[in-house]
Amino acid sequence: MKKLIIILLSALSLAAGAQVPDWVNPVAREELYPAGAYYSGFASATVSKGEDKEKVYDRVRQNARVEAVASIQVSVEQTVERYMQNVQANGDVLTTDIMTSQAATRTSIKDIPGLKVELWENPKSGEVCAFAWVKAANLSRQLMRRIAANNAKAEVEMEAIGAMVERGDKMQAKNSLPKVQSMLEDIENDQRVMLSIDPEVNDDDLAIGETNKLKKRCQTLSANLKNGINIYLICDAYLFGQSYTALKGEIQGALSPMGCTFVRTDTGADWVITITATAREYNKNDFGNVSSYFAYVDAKISIDKGSTGQRVYEDAISEKGGHTHNYEQAARQAYQDLSSKLSAIIQEQIQQ
Repeated sequence: MKKLIIILLSALSLAAGAQVPDWVNPVAREELYPAGAYYSGFASATVSKGEDKEKVYDRVRQNARVEAVASIQVSVEQTVERYMQNVQANGDVLTTDIMTSQAATRTSIKDIPGLKVELWENPKSGEVCAFAWVKAANLSRQLMRRIAANNAKAEVEMEAIGAMVERGDKMQAKNSLPKVQSMLEDIENDQRVMLSIDPEVNDDDLAIGETNKLKKRCQTLSANLKNGINIYLICDAYLFGQSYTALKGEIQGALSPMGCTFVRTDTGADWVITITATAREYNKNDFGNVSSYFAYVDAKISIDKGSTGQRVYEDAISEKGGHTHNYEQAARQAYQDLSSKLSAIIQEQIQQ
């Protein structure tokens, strides 16, 4: 009966001289693109007077894409729910890992490989229609290829990060990890989509073993790098002949949130930082009953890479401070400003 309706609709369209796509009619659309074999989305809108047609076209296309993605989203979530309800005690641990991570987070489908979108405008009514579709079997094959390719890319990234750690560039390695973590999330999303399309697909086709190995390596490396930047800080600061230990404490406080650990020797240190600083009186200005005291703090800083001994930075800095009490308070103000500058220099150097 449905086929007869489709033939009659097509005949009427041809008789009217209008080349209307089959997918415009809902009955024909359901017959030609059945839900079991296709994921699809349909959207329509009417171009209002004075409205930019191209913007309407783009909006309708996007809405059709969104509906197609939603159809896959629902399929994936239903598959995950069924899987979670039927996991056995002796089930596949690796597959379970992929599926159970969905319990807390909805699958995010960023794009659908092979998705096609067509647009048609009714010349009489001005209605714009868009249809997005992808064949489930084709989607499965393209996802399989994308999973394999992204696993290979993630492996290359992990090797590069490992090399960064070996040469002592731990901050660079730490900053590179989110990229790999994002890639692994995309891979797992693709794996879930494949499982919803074909629940009988095997772990080899899903590359679950490779993904889980990469995931565990990434987690281990992330934990090691969380507080894994070892700094040996030598800081000799003086305030008119007296030791000024506050400078070292202020610098350590500024660097700690970056995941820096301060070690007592240079053995195993990723960075060796040497700072020397002394205070000197500058001048005194009297204005009525108020006196202003000014002092300078002169500092030298060097930063060496622990793994190679290479000096990556060296400079001399002078900071001026003022106060109405005495030279000591003026020097303390100079030290506070100096600690901020030194901390910024160190942060910039160890993050390169």
